[in-house]
Amino acid sequence: MRAGNSIMTKTATVDPNKVVSAHELAKMKFSTLTLRGKFAKLLGKPYIPFYLMIYGQRFHGKSSVAMLLADLLVKCGLKVLYVSNEEGIKGSLQEKLLRLQINSPIDFVENYDPAQFKGYNAVFLDSTQTVGMKPEEFKVLKRQFPDTSFILVFKANRDGTSKGGTDWEHDVDAIMHIENRCATMEKNRFPGGSSETVKIF
Repeated sequence: MRAGNSIMTKTATVDPNKVVSAHELAKMKFSTLTLRGKFAKLLGKPYIPFYLMIYGQRFHGKSSVAMLLADLLVKCGLKVLYVSNEEGIKGSLQEKLLRLQINSPIDFVENYDPAQFKGYNAVFLDSTQTVGMKPEEFKVLKRQFPDTSFILVFKANRDGTSKGGTDWEHDVDAIMHIENRCATMEKNRFPGGSSETVKIF
């Protein structure tokens, strides 16, 4: 499927219990998503699906960065659901949407309900703590929606470290730290990504 400047094809999927030879692995086709602008510089070309953690302290812009990424994913042809469980569907969310000049058809919902995730290419959980999800539940969610990318927004501790902890860090492909409206990739399994700090807005 072609959407905008992105090419999305059916990517190889392998049963976790299946033994795959090196020869078979070398021949598999894994599709990537072509991003644009600052997120392309940070993330490179994410595999489809991808799992990203975005974390930062209060008022440093982590939700704004997540919404800007959601906007870009829609422009790349993905159908996106943004679960705004922490902030809710309120005037403050509207203000953020208008301030960031986001007019893409992102779908928003306040309550966390995996039954609503069907048909979406990417789902944002903001925040993962207020949703109440545990790492074990996220593993189940990935198996339940094997073609869906998940972007997990986390609050940070006072020392700046993620409240998600190391268990969550192992369950994602990339980790983006937000500080003073700037983003730094602390982990990235995608080709072409950067570890330098980029001011998002």
